[in-house]
This record gives sequence, structure tokens and C-alpha cells, in this order.
Amino acid sequence: MTQSAIATHFTGVSGGLVMSLIAFSIVFIVIMGLMFIMMGMKHVCRAIDGCKKAPAAPTAPSAQASPAAKAVATPAAEDDGELLAVISAAIAAMCGSAARVVSFAPVKAPAGSSWKFIGRIQNTEGFQD
Repeated sequence: MTQSAIATHFTGVSGGLVMSLIAFSIVFIVIMGLMFIMMGMKHVCRAIDGCKKAPAAPTAPSAQASPAAKAVATPAAEDDGELLAVISAAIAAMCGSAARVVSFAPVKAPAGSSWKFIGRIQNTEGFQD
């Protein structure tokens, strides 16, 4: 077949439909291939994770283990001291010994974000009376 003979199959409305069918088929075949690759990677990752884990010896359930599992971690006062020490060390490392941290407190988020405010202004341009 010559090139002109092949081109005659893709002229007109029927040629456009054939080209669309071919293009959509290629797209879906590629998508299915990617899907199968991702599914295969899931199984490969599970196999790799299974090899890394050492078989754990089964332990007998104890009565003391269940209350400990239900305990919720609460921040202690020493956590604040440790956080203050870390922040102070970071500031001292960056600014030198001249800088000093006297106190710290969490910053409350503002009620309205500046980004939201600018977005509202830009969306209402042209609607002024």
C-alpha cells in the first residue's frame, strides 16, 4: 500500500470517526497499562515489606496491656520546657549569643486570612456601584 492509499481511509466523516476510535483506544490501553503497573507495584511493595519484617513471637494478652492501650498522650509541662530549650538553641545558633528568648506562646490564627480577603476583592472587581 502506498501512502496515498492509506490516507484515503481517513478522509471525510467516517475517516474522522476511525481516527477518533483509534486515538481513544490508545489512550485507554495506556491507562489500563498504568493501572496494571500500579497494581503490580502494590504487590511488590507488600512482598518487600513482608521480607523486612521479622516474624514476631505471639504474646499472651495481659490484663494490664488493655488500659495502657486506651491511654491518650497528653502534653506534659516538661514538653514545654523541652520545646523552649529547642527554640532557644535554634535562635542562639542563628543569631548568636546576643539574642535571648524570654517567653513563648502559641500564635492564634487570624479570623480571616489575607489571601481570602484579596481573593474576595479580586472576584468583586467591576461590581461596584
